[in-house]
Amino acid sequence: MGINDVPRHPVSRQRLEQALGDKADRVQRRFEDVYYHEHPLREMLSELGHELLDHVAARSVSDPDLQDERTRLALTTAAESFFGVLELGCCPGGDWEIPFPLTGTRFSSEEKDFDEMRDATDTVTARTWVDAFNICVASGLVRDWERVFGLLLRKDYAPMLHRNLPYAQRDSISDPADLAHMDALCGYLTPSSGHLPRDWPQATLCKPSIDERLDAALALDAADATSPDQRLLRILLRDDQAAFERALRQRLVEHRVGVGEDPAPQSLLPVGAIALAALAVQVHGWNLRIKSGYLPASLLNAPAPAAS
Repeated sequence: MGINDVPRHPVSRQRLEQALGDKADRVQRRFEDVYYHEHPLREMLSELGHELLDHVAARSVSDPDLQDERTRLALTTAAESFFGVLELGCCPGGDWEIPFPLTGTRFSSEEKDFDEMRDATDTVTARTWVDAFNICVASGLVRDWERVFGLLLRKDYAPMLHRNLPYAQRDSISDPADLAHMDALCGYLTPSSGHLPRDWPQATLCKPSIDERLDAALALDAADATSPDQRLLRILLRDDQAAFERALRQRLVEHRVGVGEDPAPQSLLPVGAIALAALAVQVHGWNLRIKSGYLPASLLNAPAPAAS
């Protein structure tokens, strides 16, 4: 094991076994809970996203590079779920469609009404945005340029969160550090050159300019953004590979130490750190020398997502 290797923490066999198995039936039952039993939709999407992350992480024990097609479908479905939470929270009365690639089913506003006040007990915030960004980058879903995930995140949902969700009935108050975190990540999403589909960028991720990175770093400092992922992002913005690798290794070591007793399987895949490492590889162009089961190579190099 090299000096830069960071081994993962153990997860109990019982936890892993509970998370394994074919999740297609579970997704279908969740689907039916909403359609036929009036289970709150946004709550279901959040719960399903976490269940599927547990499942994917449990499968990574025997498939550390997440090459199995069903595993990738589960990861993409988790990403669709978390993005759906954000979408419904920002635009509860709009047109929407949420695919579940694992089962080939989908929810849409044509089939199911979304009642914001009944289907959710809380509101979305900049933290929700960051979670959606992280899983979309880690899963590769952000690369689906025709569905404009990056443009929606950057041009629509981030400004809405700054304006207290003007299209929602529920107030949204975000932590200033989370807003600065969100704004810094927006810089990695390629803007559109116009308003027509022909203007949509096919390369959905981009490297912020020096001035954009400096402004983002200053905003993080001003907001006292000190969460582990915010500190790691602050280093990434310096565009210094050696400094980022040191910070990434420290981030993973601290994660391993801090998981507590009887951690959930999804703790094996720290999605925030994975997303930042993916930006380092895909956008900054670095060949990272950190090797860890926490950082599956297939997620850092993010192929196109499994078909929706």
